[in-house]
Amino acid sequence: TPILTYHDMLPVRTADSLWFDCSVSEFESQLAWLTKRGAHFVSTRQLYDHLTKGTPLPAPAIAITFADNYLGFYTNALPVLRRRRIPVTMFVHTDYVGSPIGRPKMSWTQLKELDQEGLVTVASQTRSHPADLRTLSDDSLRREMAGSKSALEKQLGHAVDFLAYPNGKFDARVARVAEMAGYKMA
Repeated sequence: TPILTYHDMLPVRTADSLWFDCSVSEFESQLAWLTKRGAHFVSTRQLYDHLTKGTPLPAPAIAITFADNYLGFYTNALPVLRRRRIPVTMFVHTDYVGSPIGRPKMSWTQLKELDQEGLVTVASQTRSHPADLRTLSDDSLRREMAGSKSALEKQLGHAVDFLAYPNGKFDARVARVAEMAGYKMA
């Protein structure tokens, strides 16, 4: 099952856009292309149930995730997803929730709204989004993973089962610490 990862969603792409930016029209076009080819959009929970219990997925299944809890998701991508009823997962680095520095991040109020609506699974991307989890001490690694999980669970009022490794960098030790922190899938 392909998993597509997006970051910030902009109204339009400009000369100042970064490599990971996506405009609303690009996003709409990509979703239309996938839909035309019969894609069935599935949630991270459905993917987890498929991998752990063998629960069937519609074919071809596609999962969509967003990283870094950018406010651009809320203002630009969410209306498209709501209209199309496409489930996604938002991976959040909890130390920056609500931060206006750099590119603004979503607030806890917005994340709770997404979580309660049910279309968006709110999940962890550690506390501070270290560049490479493999370089952290065991104690720092535990604080990053357990601290983020704890903050999300406290704010959302339920278990948070999924984690995205920042920059996709992990090894067996990092995976063990994620499992020890209580994540079911990373």
